[in-house]
Amino acid sequence: MKKISVLAVAFVATAFLAPGNAHAQKYQGQINTTAGTSFSLTGLVVNAFLNAVDNAQGVETTSIPGINTMVDYGVSDRFSLGAAYYYQSFTTNLSGYTDSSGQVVSGDYYIRITRQNAGLRTLFHFGDNDDLDLYAGARIGMTFWSWASDIPNNSGVDFDDVIRSRVLPQGIFGMRYYFTPVVGVNLELAAGPPYFMMLGVNARFGGVK
Repeated sequence: MKKISVLAVAFVATAFLAPGNAHAQKYQGQINTTAGTSFSLTGLVVNAFLNAVDNAQGVETTSIPGINTMVDYGVSDRFSLGAAYYYQSFTTNLSGYTDSSGQVVSGDYYIRITRQNAGLRTLFHFGDNDDLDLYAGARIGMTFWSWASDIPNNSGVDFDDVIRSRVLPQGIFGMRYYFTPVVGVNLELAAGPPYFMMLGVNARFGGVK
């Protein structure tokens, strides 16, 4: 968590202290694409859950940071509408499990849980700085959970009642800083799933000055 905070502070400092140039930014018709990685508390919860599976032996759980892609379209100089996609997976490797009869079965097995979120978002863009884009908005997204395991007949491992797909809202505050007329970096802080912080790179195209 400390490393994440340092990255966020460094990003903000770079955005505000770097010299500005007159690059066209917040104009109607502009398309902004973002690719990034994000951090969520869900990873901690899922890892703890997988490590607590009662019938598992020799548990080792790994996860990847959330992967994000976003496209935002400027409907005006202040408002944009966009679509966003998020992906994250968690994998637990087991050295054995206890079957339904109480017998310990040794071997190499896995449990994999995947979380995806597809959503729509609307943003309000503050200020008129051509290089620094500050914005706030909201996202509504459908979170899809799925899981798989090679444990025969699941043997008591069943997450269907725990991980359910559902529609969830998210509040967003973010900033983009452009080093060139096209390419920039991105930071978002959020309340609600699928993440609480996102770091990324973005590119903008089009727009009418």
